[in-house]
Parts: sequence; C-alpha cells; structure tokens
Amino acid sequence: MKIEEEKKIAIFAGTTEGRLLAERLVGSNVRADVFVATEYGKEEIPEAPNLHVYDGRIDENGMEDLFREKRYDLILDATHPFAKAVTANIREAAKKTDTAFLRILRDGGRSGIRVQTLEEIQEMAADRKNEPVFVDSVRTAVEFLKMTEGPVFVTTGSKELSAFLELPDWETRVYARVLSMPDVVKTCADMGFYGIHLIAMQGPFSEELNVAMMRSVHAKWMVTKESGKAGGFGEKVSAAKKAGVGLVVIGRPAEDGISLEDGIKYLEKNFSLAASDGHEKDDADDRPEQVGESCQTDSDLINTDHIAPEKADRNQPAPAQEDSVGSAVGENIKNEKVRQVFLIGTGPGDSSWLTGEAKKRLEACDLIVGASRCVRQLADFHKPVYEAYQPEKIADYLDSHPEAGIICGAMSGDTGFYSAAEKLSTVLEKRGSYEVTIIPGISSVGYFFAKIRRPWDHVTLFSMHGQETNFASELKRTGRAFVLGGGTDFYGKICGQLEELGMQETKLFIGENLSLDGEQVLSGSLETFRERKAPPLAVLYAEWNGPLRPMSHGLSDEEFLRGKVPMTKMEVRAVSVSKLELTEHSVLYDVGAGTGSISVECAGLSDSVKVFAIEKNPEAVELLEQNFRKFALTNAKIIAGNAPEALNDLPAPTHVFIGGSSGKMEEVIALCLKKNPKTRFVVNLITPESLAAVLAAAKTLPVTEPELVTLTAARSKKAGNSHLMMGLNPVWIVSFEGKKQGEEHDEI
Repeated sequence: MKIEEEKKIAIFAGTTEGRLLAERLVGSNVRADVFVATEYGKEEIPEAPNLHVYDGRIDENGMEDLFREKRYDLILDATHPFAKAVTANIREAAKKTDTAFLRILRDGGRSGIRVQTLEEIQEMAADRKNEPVFVDSVRTAVEFLKMTEGPVFVTTGSKELSAFLELPDWETRVYARVLSMPDVVKTCADMGFYGIHLIAMQGPFSEELNVAMMRSVHAKWMVTKESGKAGGFGEKVSAAKKAGVGLVVIGRPAEDGISLEDGIKYLEKNFSLAASDGHEKDDADDRPEQVGESCQTDSDLINTDHIAPEKADRNQPAPAQEDSVGSAVGENIKNEKVRQVFLIGTGPGDSSWLTGEAKKRLEACDLIVGASRCVRQLADFHKPVYEAYQPEKIADYLDSHPEAGIICGAMSGDTGFYSAAEKLSTVLEKRGSYEVTIIPGISSVGYFFAKIRRPWDHVTLFSMHGQETNFASELKRTGRAFVLGGGTDFYGKICGQLEELGMQETKLFIGENLSLDGEQVLSGSLETFRERKAPPLAVLYAEWNGPLRPMSHGLSDEEFLRGKVPMTKMEVRAVSVSKLELTEHSVLYDVGAGTGSISVECAGLSDSVKVFAIEKNPEAVELLEQNFRKFALTNAKIIAGNAPEALNDLPAPTHVFIGGSSGKMEEVIALCLKKNPKTRFVVNLITPESLAAVLAAAKTLPVTEPELVTLTAARSKKAGNSHLMMGLNPVWIVSFEGKKQGEEHDEI
C-alpha cells in the first residue's frame, strides 16, 4: 500500500480570504504554514494541529530562503488587493525557487471600475459635486478633495493617512476610521489625527453603522478603496448614497488570479480534501469545473511556467522544525554589510532647487524614503520609494529590505533647520548597519529672504510645526523674527500674539508654496493677514520698529495687571530673579505665584525655560491668566491648587521660587528635593516667623547653608517742589540649593 506523504502549503493571509482558506484546511492531511503581518491577523486564524501561524513581515529575500527550506507544494497569496509590493515579492520568490504559486483575488477578479482622468475629475468638482469619483491612487483622491469643501470621512486605512496631510484644513476636515490597535492609533496620533478626528474600530461595518458615522461627523465626502465584498465595499457604497455623501473610490490594481471559491475547488481536487458539501471527490468524472474565466486546464490555475517537469511533483522532505522559519527569514539580515544612507535637504519645494551633490546621490540610489511631500517632489528620479516620517518606522523598513544598498532620505528644506535629519541619523546609527552622510539643502529661510531682498543674519528663527512659540515676545525684544508655519490658523495666532502686546504697527511678510506652482510672497499689516488661511507650506517674517523690551529682567510694576492681589515689587523681583541663577532649559516652580510677576520675568528670559505658576487663590489665578496672555507666554503654565499637593504631577524642577506656602514651607521644599536633589531655591519672606520656618527646614533637610539678604528699598514721591522717599516693606531673600552627594564630607 502506498503511503501518502504530507502535503505542505504556505498561505499568505491577513484577509478574510486567507482566513477562509485556512479554515478549509482544518483537520485535513495538509500541513499549512499561515503568514500574517500583525498580531491581530494571527488571532483571526483558527487553531488546528495542521495549521502553523507566524506573524511578522518578510521581505523577498526572506521569502526566497523560506521557500527553499520548506519546499512547499503550493504558495497561496491571499493578501490584500492593495498590497501590491507584498504580492510582487511572493510571486518573485516563488519563481526563483520553482514553487507553484496561486493568487487569490477578492470577489473573483480584476477591477471593473474605470479610473477617471484628472481633467474629468476637475470638471466633476466644478460641475457635478457629490457624484461618485473613481481614481487610481490616494494621491489623486487628495488632489480631487483639494477642489472640494466639507468634512471628509476616510476609510482607506492608517498606511494611507499621511497623504491626506496635503489637504488644506486637514486638521479640521479629515475624520479617519482605522483599526483599533495600539500601534495603529499611536501612528495616527503622531501624524496629528486624534480626538473626534480618529475613530478606532474593528469591522465589519453595516450600512446603518456607516451612515451613522458619516452623519455624526457631518461628512460631505467619503474616501474608500475598492475592497470588494470582504472589505465591506457594498455597504460603504450604499451608506454613502443613503447619507447623501459624495463617494471617492480608489480602484484596486488589475491582477491575474482566481476567486476564493475557485481556489477552494482547486484545493479539494488536487490535495484530496473532502468537498465543501462533505462528499469525497475522488471520481475522475466528478472533478471540479474549469475555474477562472481565462483558464483552459487545471494547470493554468497556478503559475507553473517556471517549474521544471521533474520538480512539479517532487518528493517532500520530512517537515521542518517550526523555529526553522525564523532562521530562514532572518538569515539575509544577519549577514548584511554596512549600507549607505544619504540624508538630503530637498530645498524649498521644487526639485530644480536641489544641489548638484544631492542630484548625484539621488540618481545613484536604490531607494528613496521620507515624508510623502518630500518623496513626491523627487518623482523625476524614478526610484522606488517608501513614504513615512517616523525615524523608527523608516529604520524598521530599511532593516526588512536589505536589497536596497544605497538609500536617500528626503528631508524638507535644509537638514540643519528644524529637520528630521538629526533624529533619523541617530536612530540609523544605533542600528549599527548604516553609514549616514548628511547633504544640506537650500532652506526655505534663505529662499524667502532672497525673495523679499532682506538679510537675515540678525533675525530670530522659530518653527510652529507641532509646537508653541513666544514669537511676539521675541519680536518685542529683537525687532526681527521669522517662523515656519503650522496649521491653517497660523497667521491668526501670530497676529493675536502681536495685538496682545500692543504691536499693531508690525509689518508682516508671508511666503506660501515657495518655489512651487502657486507661490505667493506678500507683505502687509496684521489686518491684512489676520483672517487669511495658511496653506501647509507657509512662512512668516515680522519687523517691529517700535520700542524694544529691555534686555535685563526688571519690568515696571505698572506693566502688570494686579487688582488686589499682592505682587513682588520690581526691586525685590530683580534681586530674586538674579539669585535664582536660571540657565537654558531650566524648569521653574513659582509657588504662591500671585499676579505672576516672577513667572513672567523668568519665562521672558528664554523660550527654553519652562515655568509652572502654582496658585490657590481664584482671583490670583484669573490675574495670572490675564498677565500670561498679555505677555504672550507659551512656556508658562498655571497650576491652580495648594502646594505641595499641586506639585505631585509636575516634571522635576531645577529651580523653585517660593513667595507663599500657607505654612507648608518644609513640605514644599522636601517634595522638590525628592523630585530633584539638586534643586535651587529662592524664598521671599516678610515676617520673622516665616524666616524662622525656612531656617529650621534648612537644618533638617539636605540643603546648603542658606544665604540671607535683607532688602530695604524706597521710592521717590513728588511733594510740591520736593521729593519724599517712601520706604517699601523690608524683605528677606533666602537662597540655597540641594546638597551635592558627598558635600557634607568635604572636611579632612
């Protein structure tokens, strides 16, 4: 009697089709290795003795090593229809290893949707709004949406979301639905999608649920892929129609292959499976019908052109150990040599502004990586690309694609000015297999100032990309400031800051889409640009010719809004701030902040200083808010509450100013020392009892010997033709800091 040898199949899954193929093989005499990209995909595959599931991404070289080692009878590719690169890798690896290959298509075939031209789309946007639009890519969908208005409900998945950052007002316009996986949500949040603009849910989604979601965000447009029945495409189409929402459909790539149903029939016939209805199909007359409209014979169902006749029915070796898969996949990366990475400043926008060195490296590279906008401007080089902006994500991709020996990273503008080059360089060099070279480019700063014919050697430079800035405060100090835009309301924010400081006479220059089609360089007043919406690529330069802020601290008392709340007087404030000895990147607690005069003085010294103003009095908190707003401070934060409890969740301080502690002086000092044993303290006191409390705390806590200063000041007051000196309350200023380790043992 002939003993049947175990048949082996590899299924590349991660889709409904892949799961159904795996389910069909449960309990059969076929061993199936099922490969999915994520942990979620792994959970979808049923457990069975003959099914072995592996999660993680494999590149083409890893697949080739795996196929040679495992010697599968058949490779089934049931990956997503839009995973073109994965399918290409599987197909090529199968060809190189003489392994039979079968592509399973969603809904049985090629895309039947006609992709409209950009000219037709433009006509539709102008004349026929809210009719279905069929496009060939996410980029084309975004170009169409630029010509429309209203909220957009996006269901294309997290991998495609970065393309929508090119939409004006994307922060308020785009609502994305993605898988409810922590890494997916984090990736989306890193791009700027969060809150009500990010819906993390797992399908399937019914027509009713799709309608409810679109109505909840007041969607005018829905963007989806032609994902077939398994992807809920029909429900999306009907839901859009029912909700009166315009539909933008990204047609899936045309492919050769067969349907899931025909694939299962093929397995039943060629791998001796019981038929789906439970009856054996071992009679020759009961063989399956011809499957696939273009197929003439059973052999036409699979890619066997590359298989030698003697190999098509070869004997199989004994099953390999499960952990051998990992060794086959990783072998290629373990033996890789150091690869060259060139981080290239791509200039202000148009590729014509690339340097000669940059062009030379781009022409010679194997792969271009970077944010979608930067990568797209290099399309003329006709290189494979990977679109991502997170350094770790780029590094992971490069690790899994060792076939790219020379890589160019596209960095916006210049590599040394608010660039991702530094972080990416650090991440790659830590991996140990990359040699990184940085090639600078022409920054938007230099380009813009050449356009407005101004020098910029005395201009303070800022960026509002994902961060706040003390732009107006700095302009008041220096008279000249430049900022890279961030968000559509960026002009309005800057104008608001300037108006708060009474700087209405500021002259503004703006630059939009520099070096690109639609470039605009304009000048005007705050009134000119206050309501103007900024595009994603915008810069602003301001000139203030009014009185500048004094370089030293010591603002006049009259500068502050104070009401009936006590305030540290100018003379005391000047000495106290000096005693704090702040440095760049200091973190200051202002405990008992009152009107915030100390906080304002310290925050105004440098944008890098972070100030936390702690105050329990509601009236004082309101004054703090008004004074912070008046001085346009973005590096000072109000903490309403009692110390020391209100300090618990704050970052560790480097400096602490105490103007009032409500009898909890020692507890406040102790907590700050616990957070940072080297904290420097300055305390203002007006009563002997408070002074005694500080000195007593200094004896019991690990701090240096306190320095005491008694400050008595008097101000002149006009009395007829004379001036009288009016004395201010005397104040003790006590300063000390946490003891450095070992300091108490300095004596011999």
